[in-house]
Amino acid sequence: MTANQPFGHSRRGVLALALATACIALGTTGAQAQAEWPQGSVQFLVPASPGGGTDAVARIVAEALQQAEGAPFVVVNAPGGGGAVAAEQVRNADPDGQTLLFFHTSLLTAYHTGAYPNNPLEVFTPLAVMSVGGSYALAVPADSPYQSVQDLVDAAKAEPEKISLGVQIRGSTHFMGGLLEKDSGAKFRFVEAGSDADKLVQLQGKQINAALINTPGTKQYVETGALRVLGTIAGNPERDPAMPEVASVAEQGFPSTIFGFDFLVLGPRDMDPALVTTIHDAVGAALGNQAVADQLNKMGMPVTPLTEADMTRQLTDADARIGETATALGLN
Repeated sequence: MTANQPFGHSRRGVLALALATACIALGTTGAQAQAEWPQGSVQFLVPASPGGGTDAVARIVAEALQQAEGAPFVVVNAPGGGGAVAAEQVRNADPDGQTLLFFHTSLLTAYHTGAYPNNPLEVFTPLAVMSVGGSYALAVPADSPYQSVQDLVDAAKAEPEKISLGVQIRGSTHFMGGLLEKDSGAKFRFVEAGSDADKLVQLQGKQINAALINTPGTKQYVETGALRVLGTIAGNPERDPAMPEVASVAEQGFPSTIFGFDFLVLGPRDMDPALVTTIHDAVGAALGNQAVADQLNKMGMPVTPLTEADMTRQLTDADARIGETATALGLN
């Protein structure tokens, strides 16, 4: 800077002032115009044990993001408290996008049933909402005496609360079991069986009579003769294309037993809107990768990312539906 240049009016200062003026004219700031993310390693907190469907999808998405963004994306399994342990770690994290929650709408069911004390719509920032195809399977050991959903229902009606049904208590699978109870008049003994991987172990060990597990996760066990699927439950009454030979529970005479879910990527509250858009777009791009789509389709869990504008509406609608179901089932 020369002697006749006023302080702050160097060439760099003039350029910075011009840039700031341009950003203000566009109704944005430089930080909002482009959020730099990630800033180092990103943690995906997953409220599920390794080996289950949620864990598998999280790892596929994390790997795709790692390749696209050139930074480590680490999946951290934290299954405790039906999702509460992982959710609290993210809720209390810095809102910088480096610590994120990868879960699904079970977090809403946990809130409406008292398993999680904080309203997810108020304490998190939605970053991605992904509608999931596929279904959950009502599975039993292969040598179980129950050949159909009706057989299982009849046994539960004959001896109320004796037939054990493995679920995540106050989670989505608990809701599915509750809907089947409501439809059938049966009374199951709901057992906290943990993640899908845990349920598979308990089913094969005959510690429980039946369990609700994501359908793709049961396929290899059905093929090896370890398990039998009595029916499937999804967000519609149709059969799951991944297991077309098995009639849905709704098709077998229990029409209200319908329950779908979405995968969610959530961050702490009050994240920078520009950062939200950056992460949302990155996740959407990862899911748009054909190799990723092929992996998810092969798993029987096709995923459709929603636009940023549709995320809030989808979550609000799901929250209202889950709240009504919790009230109807007496779970809240």
